[in-house]
Amino acid sequence: MGRKKDGRKNIPWKNILRRAVLFAAAVLCLLAAGCQREEDFTQKPKYLKSATYFSDEWVVNFWNTESDNLEAELKQIADDGFNSIILVVPWREFQPQMDPISYNEYAFEKLDQVMEAAKAQGLWVSLRVGYTWDYWDDGTDVRERFREVMWDETVQSAWDDYVKTLYERASAHGNLYGGFLTWEDFWSFTGYAMGLGNTQESVGLAQLSGYTDYLRENYSLEEISSLYAEEIADYESIYMPGQTQPALRLLYEFFDQWLNSFLAHNQEIFPDLSMEVRMDADQVYDENGETYWYGHEATYSCQNASYTALMYGVPIGHINQGERLTAEEAWTKSQQMLDQVLQSTDGKLLYIEQFLYMDNTPGFEHNAQVLDDQVDDYIVAMADVLRDRIMGYGVWTYKNYGNNLLYNPQFALGDSGWQLEGGAAVTEYNGSAQAELPAGGAVRNDVANEGSETYVRFTVDGEETVQVTVTLGSETQTVTAGGGETQELIFANGGTGLSFTADSLCYIDNVKVYTRIQEGQLYDIDGNEGTCIEAIRTLNRKLR
Repeated sequence: MGRKKDGRKNIPWKNILRRAVLFAAAVLCLLAAGCQREEDFTQKPKYLKSATYFSDEWVVNFWNTESDNLEAELKQIADDGFNSIILVVPWREFQPQMDPISYNEYAFEKLDQVMEAAKAQGLWVSLRVGYTWDYWDDGTDVRERFREVMWDETVQSAWDDYVKTLYERASAHGNLYGGFLTWEDFWSFTGYAMGLGNTQESVGLAQLSGYTDYLRENYSLEEISSLYAEEIADYESIYMPGQTQPALRLLYEFFDQWLNSFLAHNQEIFPDLSMEVRMDADQVYDENGETYWYGHEATYSCQNASYTALMYGVPIGHINQGERLTAEEAWTKSQQMLDQVLQSTDGKLLYIEQFLYMDNTPGFEHNAQVLDDQVDDYIVAMADVLRDRIMGYGVWTYKNYGNNLLYNPQFALGDSGWQLEGGAAVTEYNGSAQAELPAGGAVRNDVANEGSETYVRFTVDGEETVQVTVTLGSETQTVTAGGGETQELIFANGGTGLSFTADSLCYIDNVKVYTRIQEGQLYDIDGNEGTCIEAIRTLNRKLR
């Protein structure tokens, strides 16, 4: 390994796993020094109190970053009264290729790092097995995988191997609590199917997916014709129903039946695997053109799992026309809705792995929300609602995050996704991978976000203050920076193409390009305490 005269070293990215070895050694040092928390991982806790963990990034690019503050971040989670974390595992990023099967070893090594660091803080780990979105670019729409797993034997075999490999890798650490699938990852099948119309492609998909066989086993042609509002002469001519056809109910029934079968199969690979069930009901039409709501209660027992997982938010059960609720109104409705779910779980308790006490997701401003000055009261009052109905809860947005558009934003994977010019390189500086940017050099990325206000955040480090020029699209801004401080610039209209240049040597890291911040009111994007963190700490103390 070559060294520069000032002691910085070039990172041999083909041997990037050496960083994992160094990290593991650091964890062992923590253990030897007695810095770990006391926890008996042979006895699972009565209540899981979970924070979904993706460090200082977000779930879409967490697995291609470094997490320089891993130990401190997990210690903070434990200090706030949580006893577990949830890790969201994107299928494609962990298993980029299905035929032949290949795995992303960097992602698995990071999984090992996080689980060992969590163990040192006394934290259990639950895995969300599969996630629809990632930045791994293989030229395909990742949703195709989640549809084709219903019928393609190659995709099915790859999925089974992924689940098996993930379970074996995670369970080896001793602090794996369990895992769950989610209906969300496979839901694109329904929208895709109902958009095909009465076409040969639709007929083919009905047969390929098993929908035709499901109807053959459960409905007569007369019943099917009535729901399709047309004559269906034989089962081989059945097509996927559209959104306004009464037969849409049949598609939902089939999908729920498939989810149950799929979950049961996966439980043979990943013991006690549960599933996040769909609490939302879907609007369908009857034969008279009247609308009613189809619920997915058929999936609520989660087959052989010991608990039922779900996402629960304040809007569920309300008409969602901009209601602003008191804390009492919100927790009263929460109690009612959770009791309804429990009626269909075969006596199993709930793991509310996404407890959405508030939500600022764009496009859902009309959803019911608790009054701003009563969110804390709602959180604390939910202790009495949750205590007898759940075996755990989790928060999604433990720390506010931007929807970072960049792959490899911390240079953990070297220059992957970046273009380095004029002597720029990725090196290790102050214990972290950073982009070394000399005068006359440039660090570029092809990120594109046209026509909307865009934030660019980054750190600048080095031995002296420098002038750094940032260009996004056609707009350029310059800052004076150094010493590792975080800089934030706002570009009014976004643009295509990001670049950094400087008037003297510096180091660029932790780059974020985003258009919005997802809020949880626990910690802001810089790690400062938010308005709801004390209420969450109180909730955690009450759930013992």
